[in-house]
Amino acid sequence: MIYSGTLLKINGIAIPYLKEYKVLRAKLWKDAERNMEGEIRATFIGLFPKLILRMNYMDEDQLAALTQLLDKSQFSVEYFDVRTQGIHTADYYASDYTVGLLDKSRGLYEPFEVSLVPISARRYT
Repeated sequence: MIYSGTLLKINGIAIPYLKEYKVLRAKLWKDAERNMEGEIRATFIGLFPKLILRMNYMDEDQLAALTQLLDKSQFSVEYFDVRTQGIHTADYYASDYTVGLLDKSRGLYEPFEVSLVPISARRYT
């Protein structure tokens, strides 16, 4: 089944400027060590799906609206999860990101990358 819906919403607002959308399925462990046979012993804390986004060219108004969402300390994110083939909602925060002016006379900004980092582990049932 090919998903045809909105890939990403932040605080209920669809983000239409996506050029690339990647999900880093980061596993977090604690007390990880290897014994003399090379076997790992660790406690699995959970899966933390980080969303890596590459935004497209934007004008000043589009960028202003997006930065108002990303600059909050945390926000609700709805994203497509390929594992469940559906939408998942969780709390996230945005990593640092750099915004570059491409053309001042047209108010056009360069594409940029930002990561959305989950506040807590993703639980699957």
